[in-house]
Amino acid sequence: MSLLKGRPISPGYAVGQAFVYGADTIDIPRYRLPPDKVEAECRRFYNAISQAKKELERVKAYVHAEVGEEEAEIFSAHIALLNDPKYITRVEEYVRSQQINVEQAVEKTITELAEMLARMDNDYLREREQDIRDIGKRILRYLIRHPGFPMSNLPPQSIVIARELLPSDLLGIDREHTVGIVTEQGGEASHVAILGRSLGIPLVTGIKGLTQRIKTGTRLLVDGQTGEVWIDPTPQEIEGFMQHKQYYDHVSLLTVAEESRECITQDGVRIHLLANIGRPHEAAQVERHQLEGVGLFRTEYMCLDEMTPPSFDRQFEVYKQTIQILGPRPIVIRTFDLGGDKQPAFLSHHFELNPNLGMRGLRFSLSAAIDLFRTQLRALLQAASLSPLLKIIFPMVMGVADFKQALNILNEEAKVMKIEKIPPVGALVETPAAVFTIEGILNLADFVSLGTNDLTQFILAADRNALEVIEDYSVLHPAVLRAIRQVIEVADRKTRPVSVCGEAAADPWTACLLVGLGIRELSMSPVSSSRVRHALRHVSYRELERLAQEALASESAQDVHKLIAGLAARHPLEEHEEK
Repeated sequence: MSLLKGRPISPGYAVGQAFVYGADTIDIPRYRLPPDKVEAECRRFYNAISQAKKELERVKAYVHAEVGEEEAEIFSAHIALLNDPKYITRVEEYVRSQQINVEQAVEKTITELAEMLARMDNDYLREREQDIRDIGKRILRYLIRHPGFPMSNLPPQSIVIARELLPSDLLGIDREHTVGIVTEQGGEASHVAILGRSLGIPLVTGIKGLTQRIKTGTRLLVDGQTGEVWIDPTPQEIEGFMQHKQYYDHVSLLTVAEESRECITQDGVRIHLLANIGRPHEAAQVERHQLEGVGLFRTEYMCLDEMTPPSFDRQFEVYKQTIQILGPRPIVIRTFDLGGDKQPAFLSHHFELNPNLGMRGLRFSLSAAIDLFRTQLRALLQAASLSPLLKIIFPMVMGVADFKQALNILNEEAKVMKIEKIPPVGALVETPAAVFTIEGILNLADFVSLGTNDLTQFILAADRNALEVIEDYSVLHPAVLRAIRQVIEVADRKTRPVSVCGEAAADPWTACLLVGLGIRELSMSPVSSSRVRHALRHVSYRELERLAQEALASESAQDVHKLIAGLAARHPLEEHEEK
């Protein structure tokens, strides 16, 4: 037996046999064209694009019906690429100028675009590189009349092993017989990861040399919770793994059954659970999981796959639709958090070589995207007339100066619109600068929320995607916990609400530690909320306070992990089944 360690992307446990997918390669014909055949070759290209669009529309409708609307929008992005005149023109130019067949032209264009994106220093564009190659493969299939997908008929209990998978690969997979997926490449934001989570398939990535180390037919165990993969496990290891799997399945059923109960600790402390969402239709998950509202509505999707900035009317319609779905529940809407790994095409000339340490969030809105920022503020002010529970939050606030500038612009737009009552405005604390200036920020802000993902990255100077430092990159590092505690203390003194909206809140036992530090409001992915609710309902606040004090006094993230593990061991979730 050997044990491999990767990154967990989609939760769950899988037991089965490896199916090594070496990528669906397509042999590209290569030949020169006589001058009189060039236009006919271009027409072949147009026809292939037309066929690919029709197929993608069918795929989109299928995914919408079988998986969900958000997942179906993945293929809207693919369709948009096929409509991009820059892409079409580039292929045409190769055919005409070099007089080569269209298959070569498509391959050259896709390779150039994919390599350019792969070199980008941000996650979002690197993940879009997969989509570019997926589109190229789809067009080439029509040009060459390549046969169907090789994974449509897999043996039972297959665990797919691949260097990487593209969205088309995953849609063509034998879902009935696929129990797990392990890849060398892929990230949490990739479209394959989104589809994998939606389909309920355990998925682990980030294991180098995987396809050379595992052969088809090898017995495997895949832990989608920890990212561990066992090769040729012993009977004893299989037995222990199955116990974990049965526990996971049992707890999943148990926690879902408890969703209708209030989130109150054993000694009576009320914790408010809210949802992080990124599209209007996701607001329906709030009622489904018995959450109190939306703690963070990420609005960037209106920008990232578009060639033009979203208009006032479009934005207002999005906010209106979300408010209508939520009904009488609160919603916190984040203004566009652009820069870093979120770079819309219509603002591409403003982005930097090292965007993660350049202009991001509120700073970007106040400079490079000021017109877009004003439009969004007007749309939010108009939407606030539909719900007295709407709040606005500014991302990546650096201190008093940028927050005050943003507030002044909001007041200017309200004055122009003759709106007297401005909704509550908050600041996302995601940088050390915001932590150190939190007193001044809270003199202006109605509330604050902690974005633990970026805050952890900047405090620890660690790329969140660097596997080599994964033990150090943790919200459980004492330095991060002390920064969180500092913000909470100032917020309490100024009687301002403070919440956590980073994904740290989605882990049940980390959520317990955050509550022990003084957090009373947690916002997370809706599907994670049942386990968080279940854990908090079966611990006492006094115990969590003691846990937090020990964690703050710890020397390393590993020490805090041990404290968290001890809490989990004292409160095994399966013992809490309601009688």
